[in-house]
Formats: sequence, structure tokens, C-alpha cells
Amino acid sequence: MISVIVAAYNCEKYIEKALQSVFSQTLPENNYEIIVVNDGSTDNTSEILDRYADRIKLITQENKGLIASCNRAIGKASGDFLIRLDADDYFDKELLSASLKILKTNPEFYCTYTDRYEVDELTGKQSTISVGQKNLFDMVACGIMFRKEVFETIGLYENLLFEEYDLMLRFFKKGFNAYYIQKPLYYYVRHKSNMTQQKDYWKNGWKQLADKWGEKELKRWVDIQIKENGESRFSGYIG
Repeated sequence: MISVIVAAYNCEKYIEKALQSVFSQTLPENNYEIIVVNDGSTDNTSEILDRYADRIKLITQENKGLIASCNRAIGKASGDFLIRLDADDYFDKELLSASLKILKTNPEFYCTYTDRYEVDELTGKQSTISVGQKNLFDMVACGIMFRKEVFETIGLYENLLFEEYDLMLRFFKKGFNAYYIQKPLYYYVRHKSNMTQQKDYWKNGWKQLADKWGEKELKRWVDIQIKENGESRFSGYIG
């Protein structure tokens, strides 16, 4: 019923905890599949994944990057519902059952998203991020459960730094509705290897989006973010 998609690249430190968080779901295991794309890992990720060969669908490929890995997994998914899990993050045990219940009983909604915990790997400090209604720029790519037909309608992820924002822009522009679960059910782990820590990541990601969508369209979503939490990291990028 649900396809959980994991793109794995050199994540030996985290991947086991990520997988265990899926196996620990309150939803019975026969209600979901886990598709892991091992994207050319050169550490011990492959050996760890081999231990779970009987519980996951494993795709091994040469390194092609995050977007190609996610799109390949979507193409192999057999579930009616799809959700991504980053290899260095993990699910709350209620995430799948809570999201599935909403989508099964509310056909007018085409995805669910939740609040989340952000965990500092060094200090162990945990903070709660309340996303808010249609607050696109406070969402993360993972932890959002989509009906599979969404991808069949608006297409797959594009090769952008902010692939999740681009996908959700297409989602909302198509007129799809999202259900906001006001409860933190996803754990996002912050560490020095996060893509978001790369130099000029936010600036370059914004430029890619602005080139495609235009600043006028993006400003609508920046205004929603400011309304929800009083500020936006993108305010300074608007001309």
C-alpha cells in the first residue's frame, strides 16, 4: 500500500537507524515496502543494506545523485502512496499509520505533511518545527506522503537544489490539496554533512527556483512563511 523511498549514499553511520524507524512503525509490515537505492556508496553502506535483503527492495547503481535515485525508486514503486525518508533521518513510529488514515478517508487530499523534530547530532538538542498551513518553504522533501497519481500527473523530481519546493509548487499550481498533520512525526538530523551546509546552497537554490518560477510567484510563498513564523531566510533575495 505504501512505498517508502530511501536514497542511500555513504550513509553507514545513519542508515540502520533510518530503516529501523520504518520497521518500528505501528502499521503492520505487510502494508508497506521499502525501496532503497544504493547510489554508488564507497563506505560500508552496501554491507549494512545486505543484512536487510529480505526486508527491503534494493537497487544498486553507479553514483547518479539524489534526484536520479529518488526518481528511479518512484518508477519501481508498487504502492498507492509514496513517502521519502532521508538515509540520515528517521520516522516517528506513528507517521505511516497517521498519514495513511488521512489519505484513505479523505479523497480530496493528495498528500499529508507533518511538523517535525530537528535533532542536532553533536549536542543531541531537539527542537520542534511547526510548519503551518501551505507553508512551502518550511517543508522538507521527506516525511510527505503522496498519492502515487500525483507523480503521474505533475511528473517526477527535477534536478534542482530545491527539488522539494519545485515539486510542491507544481503540486499546488495543479490544484491539489495537502493535509497538514499538526504533530511532529519526522526527525530531521542536523550534521556537518547536510547538503544545506554547503557554501551558497540557499542562494544558488533560490536562483534556480526564481529562474524557473519568477520572483513574483515565489514571493507569495515567502509571504506565507513570514505570516506563519515571522521571518523567511529568502526575504533578502527578493528584488
